[in-house]
Amino acid sequence: MANKKRYIVTYKTTNINMEEISNILNTPEINIQDGVAFLMTDKLLSESDVHHFHGIGSSSIVLTEKEASKIQNDNRVLELIEDIDVFAMDEEENIDDFYSQIYIQMYNLAYQDVLKKMTKYVEEEQKSTDLRPPFPIPPNPFPYFPNRPIWPPIHFPPFLRQPIPWNITNIKANQVWQKCDSGRDIKVAILDTGISNHPDIIIKGGVSFVPGIISYGDGNGHGTHCAGIVGARNNSTGVVGVAPMSSIYAVKVLSDSGSGQLSWILAGLSWALQNKMDVVSMSLGSSGARGPIAAYTSAIEQLLSAGIVVVAAAGNSYGTVPPNESGYVSCPANSPGVIAVGAVDKNNLIGYFSSRGGTGNQVTISAPGVSINSTYLNNGYKELTGTSMACPHVAGVVALIKKRFPSLTPSQIIQKIRMTAQDLGVPGNDITYGAGLIDANAVTI
Repeated sequence: MANKKRYIVTYKTTNINMEEISNILNTPEINIQDGVAFLMTDKLLSESDVHHFHGIGSSSIVLTEKEASKIQNDNRVLELIEDIDVFAMDEEENIDDFYSQIYIQMYNLAYQDVLKKMTKYVEEEQKSTDLRPPFPIPPNPFPYFPNRPIWPPIHFPPFLRQPIPWNITNIKANQVWQKCDSGRDIKVAILDTGISNHPDIIIKGGVSFVPGIISYGDGNGHGTHCAGIVGARNNSTGVVGVAPMSSIYAVKVLSDSGSGQLSWILAGLSWALQNKMDVVSMSLGSSGARGPIAAYTSAIEQLLSAGIVVVAAAGNSYGTVPPNESGYVSCPANSPGVIAVGAVDKNNLIGYFSSRGGTGNQVTISAPGVSINSTYLNNGYKELTGTSMACPHVAGVVALIKKRFPSLTPSQIIQKIRMTAQDLGVPGNDITYGAGLIDANAVTI
């Protein structure tokens, strides 16, 4: 029995018609399904399924080596590769959920203490005046306790205000919220493990492209963490994201184990194109690829043409490949037009793991990616490390830029980000930091 594998076929033209696809793949046109529509269902993928991803010029099909060779030699085909594995780009977790729970408990105890003191004050005042306060009763701003009367209006002490994480102040995002309206209504698609419900995140919508899984919920935590970095709300608790009023969309293209297939990512990119997202954030990659993959290149070209900015993690593979080899910035970050993001720590030093660029394969920009505290599963918070964490910082800044300068094209946004970055490492653009640390304040002037 011939050995069969699933392949991705990328055509030389993205607007290829179904009749020609049928001819190239040597399969009846009726057998070719819409890949986005199929993967959105709870159906499991079978060997006989043939999918086409409309608008981005790629199809998915199971072939023998002989069949693959024939298609690869067709002059209408740009590239044929196996449906490769894709992984989330985070490193080892730095702290346990225990610490997050301790933080929440301390926060709530502090709130209870203030509440008791204010209740006592109100009771004493009412005894002396026998009058009810004439002002409206505000709701409890803290989600961990039910609403209750608070009299009179309280000017909360600093420890009860929204904490601004170091990573947000490091890129100066909090300095531009007013002039950028916090990125309000800019649509950011998080292509990841999904997003779980969390009091700090408002999910505008979502979809799953993991075969057999219809929910875009996150059973891993990685996607929820990235979503919080982009758009955690500027409320009274937890963390705050780079663009806290942006519209977050959960596009589940990785399973709860943190892995997926190229075809699932392509479905997510096709969906983002069809649904007119403003920004696509991909904290994922395939570090084994030594150069751009045509399926990514073709899809991203279409997104850029539609005005959608694509941001991706540079990868965590530094030291795992020889420095003289090209392609060690992971796919899809090494695709033309993508903003490839490296990771730095609190001191703006490159993370030991962060992939470096090479000739024709550059890191575009750097952002915080070491010990980043963000939203996590079970309404909690967690510190994670990786270029996965750096990527959504830049996606959030792009949302702020798009709100501030809605007419800018993706290429103009990339150029503006490079020109205004805080230079790190050797002077000028370099293979380690790219243009340097992204500066939200400078880029939105």
